[in-house]
Amino acid sequence: MQELINELIEKANLSPEAAAKAVETTVNFVKSKLPPFLSDKVEDLIGGKFDLGSMFGGFGGGDAGDSPLDKLNNMFGDKK
Repeated sequence: MQELINELIEKANLSPEAAAKAVETTVNFVKSKLPPFLSDKVEDLIGGKFDLGSMFGGFGGGDAGDSPLDKLNNMFGDKK
């Protein structure tokens, strides 16, 4: 997350404290909008420690039915 804080300091001309607070506020907002199984991954995703594509087995190639929508349906038990 430090990388995002540094971007805000540089590009938005925020103080380090303001940038850190902006990131904290944004992360908490995003987490509040996601289901629990995803909300705990937000900080890892922003920090580059979590590959969202790997959660869905990648978003391309493979068999028919490998679309992101199909993968989400399968995650939630909708097997058609």
